[in-house]
Amino acid sequence: MNVEHKSKTLEIPPRILAYLNEKVSRFDKFFRKEPTLGANLNLLRGKYTCELTLEVSGRIIKASGQGPDMEGSIDAACDRLDVQIRKFHTRVFRRDFKAVAELKGLFQSEVPVEDIEESPEGIVKRKEFEVLPMSEEEAILQIEMLGHQFFVYRNALSNKVCVLYKRTYGGYGLIEID
Repeated sequence: MNVEHKSKTLEIPPRILAYLNEKVSRFDKFFRKEPTLGANLNLLRGKYTCELTLEVSGRIIKASGQGPDMEGSIDAACDRLDVQIRKFHTRVFRRDFKAVAELKGLFQSEVPVEDIEESPEGIVKRKEFEVLPMSEEEAILQIEMLGHQFFVYRNALSNKVCVLYKRTYGGYGLIEID
């Protein structure tokens, strides 16, 4: 597996890189083509974080983990990535239509992957609402008052539809739709 690592807040020691390479090597058995794994290790607000991004044939699977030390955050992220890969594998092999046929080619067929209990598939709830014009500050106030993870609104200045969302490690993100 091709592992690319980076960090904005830490100098990563060689022993941690060796530990990371050892832990992620277990994912090679799942795929026919060699995947690329991006690892981002950081220290944020006193917690070590590891964000893993696995790319194989244009498909991306992400997972992240936190821990009291670098090894703990790597373990948590690898465990989550393992669940994501198994879930993806299970979903691909349960489907039987043309769009999924190419995805089946990504996986080693002889690797046994137990079924992962899944939530109901498809849309389980649909809502319609008026997208109100407001400023970014008003949208932040709304997301806080509602206690939601995201909020859709129309920017009063640009008249664009925007999605405001809470980021995992604090702060907000904004997606503007053209």
